[in-house]
Amino acid sequence: MNQNSGKHNPTLILIASVTAAVLVVANISSLNVALPELSRELGASQSDVQWMVDIYAFFLAALLLPAGALGDRYGRRRILLFGIFILGIANAASLTTDDVSWVIVSRAVSGIGAACIFPATLSTITTTLPAEKRVRGITIWTASVFFGGLSGVLISGVLIENYWWGSVFLAMAILAGIIFVFCYKCLPNSSAPEEAHLDPLGVILSFLAIGGIVFGVMEGPTKGWSSSLIIASFLVGGICLLGFIIWELHTDRPVLDIRMFADRGVRAGSFSLLVQFAVAFGFFFLTVPFLAFVFGYGPLDMGLSLMPAAIGLFPASAIAIPLTRKIGFKTVGTFGLVLLAGAFYLGTIADTNSDFKLFALVMVIYGAGVGLASPPATEILVAAFPSEKQGVASALNDVLRELGAVIGIALSGSIFNTGYREAISTIEGFSPEVIEVVRETPAAASLIAPSLGEAGPVLLSEVSSAVIIGWGNALWAALVTVIFGAIGFCVWAPGRKDRSALALQQSSKLGIGAYREVTKIVMIEGVGSRRSIIVKQKIRTKDQM
Repeated sequence: MNQNSGKHNPTLILIASVTAAVLVVANISSLNVALPELSRELGASQSDVQWMVDIYAFFLAALLLPAGALGDRYGRRRILLFGIFILGIANAASLTTDDVSWVIVSRAVSGIGAACIFPATLSTITTTLPAEKRVRGITIWTASVFFGGLSGVLISGVLIENYWWGSVFLAMAILAGIIFVFCYKCLPNSSAPEEAHLDPLGVILSFLAIGGIVFGVMEGPTKGWSSSLIIASFLVGGICLLGFIIWELHTDRPVLDIRMFADRGVRAGSFSLLVQFAVAFGFFFLTVPFLAFVFGYGPLDMGLSLMPAAIGLFPASAIAIPLTRKIGFKTVGTFGLVLLAGAFYLGTIADTNSDFKLFALVMVIYGAGVGLASPPATEILVAAFPSEKQGVASALNDVLRELGAVIGIALSGSIFNTGYREAISTIEGFSPEVIEVVRETPAAASLIAPSLGEAGPVLLSEVSSAVIIGWGNALWAALVTVIFGAIGFCVWAPGRKDRSALALQQSSKLGIGAYREVTKIVMIEGVGSRRSIIVKQKIRTKDQM
C-alpha cells in the first residue's frame, strides 16, 4: 500500500476531503431550486427537468465503483483532481447554450467527474488520518454530505433570485477551480494498486443494469408503463443486474465482491444507506414543486425554507457515534429511520392552506433522522474493510448513497408526475390545449394564467391542488420505503453487546488478524511452598482460509 501523509496536516486533509465531497453533492441539489426557472426559460417539460437532475446522479452512481478502483490503482489524489477538473469544465460548458439537450449532456459529463471525486474523499480520510481521528472524520464527512445538499440549494437560491439560471453553473465552475487548488496543496498521495479490481465486464453490466432500471422508472409516467420501450428497459436492466451478480460471484477479481453482503454488518449498513438516500434525495426533489407552486416561493425563499433541516442534522450527527458506543448501532440507526418516517407522515398532512410552520417542523425532524441514521450505517460499512481496501469500502459506501439518490429521485419524480398529471387531466373549464401544456409542467401555469383573465387564479389554484396530490402520493411511498428500511436495519444491524465481537469477526474474515484469550496455570515452587497462579494472555491469530 502506497501512502504518504506524514508531511500533511490531518486537519487540512479532512477539510480538503470534505469540501470536495460537498462540491459533488451541491452539484446535485443546486439545480433543484433552478428547475422552475429552467423550465420557463428553456421550455423544458417536467420529464426534461427530472433528467437534468437525475442524469448527473445516474453517471455518478454507475461509475463510482470503477472510479474507486482507479483511485486505488493510480492514486486517489490524482483521480480526485481529474474529477474536479472535469466537473468544473462541464459546468462552464452549460453556460454556452440555451438548449435543453445540451444542458442534460453537460450534466452527464459533470456526473462522470463527480464519480472520480467522491470515492477518493472518504477513502483518503480512512487511510491517511491518524487512527484516533478517523471516527470523528467519518462523522464530519457524513454530516457534510447532507450539508452539501442544503448549501447547494441555498447558493442556487441566492443566485437565481438575483441573476439568471446560468449563474448556478458558473458558481459551481468557480468553486471547482478553488477546491482543485486547495486539494492539490493539502491532500496526500495514497493508493493500493495490489487491491484495485477494474473488472471491465462487471462495470459494463452494472452500468446497463442501473441505466435500464432508472430509464424505465423515469420515463414510465410519460411513455406509459405498458409501452414496449419501458418494458424492454426494465428487462434489459433486470437481465444485466442478474448477469452482474453471477459474474461478480464467478470472477476472481470482482469490482464488487457480492459475497461480502453475507456479513450482517455490511448488509445492514448497505441497506440503510440505500434507503436513506433514496428517500432523502427524493424528498429534496419533491420540495421544489411544493414550495414553488403551493407556497408560491421564489428561489431564495425555497433555499432558506430548507435550512431548518440543519437544526436537526448537525446536533444529531454530533451525538450519533457517541450514542452508538452506549446503546448500539441498531438502536440509534433504527431510531433515525423512524424519525424520517415521522417527518414524511407529517408532510402528508400538508395541503394548499398549510403554513410554513408545518413544513419547518418536517425539515427539522427530517434533518435529525438523517443525522442519527447515516453515521452508524457508514461506520459499520467502513469498519468491515481493512485499510488497503478502503478505496473499495468508500466506493461501495458512495455507490449506495448515489444509487439511492438516483432511485429516489426517479421514483419520487415518477410518482409525483403520475399523481400530478392525473389530477390535471380531471380539471374542467379549460381548453384541451391549456390542460396539455400545464400537464407537462406546473411552471407553465404561471405563464398562461395572466392571459386567461378571471380564470387565471382558478387555474393556479387547480395546479396547486394537483401538486399537493403528487406530493402526498410520493411522500406515502417514501414513508413505506423507510419503514421497510427501519425493519431491515433492526433485523441485521449489530447491537451494543455484539459490536466488539463483530469487529473481531470482521478482522478474522479479512485475514487482518484476530485475538483469542488463552488461560494457563503456572506452578511456582519456593522453599517449603508450592503455589499456582492463573495467567491469561491474548494471542494474535490470522485467518488461514
